Parts: sequence; structure tokens; C-alpha cells
Amino acid sequence: MTRSRRDKINELAETIREEANLSTPLSIEDLEEFVQELGGDVQYDELDDDTDGIIQRDRNSFVIKLNSVNFSTDERRKFTLSHELGHLFLHMKYLDEKAWENSENYEDTTYARSGYSEEEYDANEFAAALLMPRNEFKKIAKKHTKNNVCDVSAVAEHFGVSTDAAINRGKWLGIFQW
Repeated sequence: MTRSRRDKINELAETIREEANLSTPLSIEDLEEFVQELGGDVQYDELDDDTDGIIQRDRNSFVIKLNSVNFSTDERRKFTLSHELGHLFLHMKYLDEKAWENSENYEDTTYARSGYSEEEYDANEFAAALLMPRNEFKKIAKKHTKNNVCDVSAVAEHFGVSTDAAINRGKWLGIFQW
């Protein structure tokens, strides 16, 4: 993913957070309520074992289905729900009313833990940016860094995400080393 593409995705997520008045940390209930405000629905269904979530167009609305059996944490559920919102905003043309009305049904390539496409990377970047806005992330990471060592657990706790999600966010923002 190019730096320009990453920046555009981050800017979109930040704009959406501001417009929707979303605050940190986002809870699963906040995200489900946001989906409803957008006219969508969140459903918990038994999906394939390697599928965390999927988004589907439903006439003029959409449904985000989350796997009801394979989530071990709320953090994972929040990331997956945010990832599916990334597909909605980035790939389904939801923000362009005319394009949304005239678009065909979008078929999600399915967010699974193995195998990624450019769309999946986009949606992951969007999810990270929605849950951990870059400027706030940088500020919180700096606050929890002493002697060049960041307490990633404290950063993850601040945003209500897993330590893996916080580490990946820090790496992609150039704060943490690869």
C-alpha cells in the first residue's frame, strides 16, 4: 500500500469519526449503534471457521455478519466490525449517494485470517484508523514510552484493542520498529 493511499484512508476514518462524534475507546455497542445510524444491521451468525465477518448489500441497506462462534475477545470483534465498515466506505461507494444507488451488490472477499487482497489491506488500515486515530495514537504511545520502550499494553488498553493491533498500528505509523 502506498503512503498516499494509507494517508487517504486515515483521513477518511478521521473524518467519519468526527462527523459521527465517535470517541475513544470505541465499544462494540458504539460500533453497532453507528452501523444502525447508517441504516445497516449487525447480525451474529455461524460462519465458516476461518471467516470472522462479512458485509453484504441488502437493497438500499447493508448487513454486517460477524461469526458468532470464533471470537475470543471483544477486541477482535471490534476490529472485524470496523474492518467491514472499511469495506462499506472504501469499496461499496456508500458515501457517494448516486454511486451507491446505482451500484451492483458488493461481494465481500471475506475477512479471513489467511489470504489478503488490496481490499483487505485497505479495510484493515481503515479499521486501525477508526479504532486508533493516528495523532491520538502517537500521543498515547509517546505518553507510555520510557527509555525508548513503549508499554504497548497500556496503549492497547487506552484504545480498547489487542496488543497485536496496537503493535501493528505503531509499526505502520512508523513509531515502532519492524
